[in-house]
Amino acid sequence: MRRLFSTKSIFALSLVVAAACGPAARNNGGDDDVVVDGPPATGAEICDDGMDNDGDGRADCSDTDCSGVGSCPVCGAVENPEVTPLALPDGVSSGTACSTNAQCGGTTPNCVAKECHASYVSTLNFVGFPDGATLTDPTKLLKVCVNMEHSWLRDLQMELITPGGAVFILHKFVDRAGGEVYLGQANDSDPADAPVPGVGMQYCWTPTATVPILNSGNVTAPTTTFDGSQQMPAGDYASLSPWASLTNTPLNGLWSMRVTDLWGADNGFMFEWSISFDPSLVSDCAGPIIL
Repeated sequence: MRRLFSTKSIFALSLVVAAACGPAARNNGGDDDVVVDGPPATGAEICDDGMDNDGDGRADCSDTDCSGVGSCPVCGAVENPEVTPLALPDGVSSGTACSTNAQCGGTTPNCVAKECHASYVSTLNFVGFPDGATLTDPTKLLKVCVNMEHSWLRDLQMELITPGGAVFILHKFVDRAGGEVYLGQANDSDPADAPVPGVGMQYCWTPTATVPILNSGNVTAPTTTFDGSQQMPAGDYASLSPWASLTNTPLNGLWSMRVTDLWGADNGFMFEWSISFDPSLVSDCAGPIIL
């Protein structure tokens, strides 16, 4: 049924991990640098011959030049799949005002939009960067993406939590007023106790995008129509937090996606999220980038 206020319940997430992998170069005993047996460098790296063709100490899929070439994975791009959808606590709040998570607890441990809420938090443990490396050039975090559907965009706040504990806001909850805006093809009339997944669409935040999904509660991007309501098209969007604020963030450690539903009406599902770094940041593309 159509409604301005609707019963909402489940928001599920699925993740995919395609950690960098491939044939490892042969190591003659160095600690950090890989020494590869074979003839002298001959030019561009060939990604499937077991040789260090360009003389940079890395062979085949270990070399960033082979990122995404042939059978080599995309170095620095990480997704993570969940077979079973995971529920997002729907509009669960203690009503307690807060400025830090430490002021919250119990069933509402996260301070989001200055209130203590239950959130869904998904975490990836990155280990494939050099020890102590930081994101000196924030544009080398290429994008953060979600594949999802939801029948009321205004309900949500979506954040990236960095290994240093900083909260980087991708999409900000503004208030509980305004019209219905879909993400993907959501089932707006499914029952609260048995939500039915719709069709997800891919939404990404990048350092070069200029238009946010919402700006102070107003839809700023061109929209399409689905089920009689506005629908945000798939694509790249600007984050609420400035990308430059990621400067000097530690690269190794726990990167988390935190999604909070701040209003108990409407539901949705997130099917996967991903984060992509420039391959040049990775010390060895043949090793695991995450645990």
